[in-house]
Amino acid sequence: MKEAISPYVVEERVIDGDTTWVAVRARGAEWSWLTPAEAAQLGRQWVERYGAQTTGNNATLLFAAD
Repeated sequence: MKEAISPYVVEERVIDGDTTWVAVRARGAEWSWLTPAEAAQLGRQWVERYGAQTTGNNATLLFAAD
């Protein structure tokens, strides 16, 4: 499943009902394939570093998830 979120796209590869890989692609760069645990850790690091924020046009959203 691809999900366009502003300047980046997220894609999941689901095998046998479980998410096996999560891919992130920003601004036309190559895909970066991560395990779900790596993607979650990266998300936590980004929220920790950049905080929960939005831009004026809501193009960028970062929120912590528990």
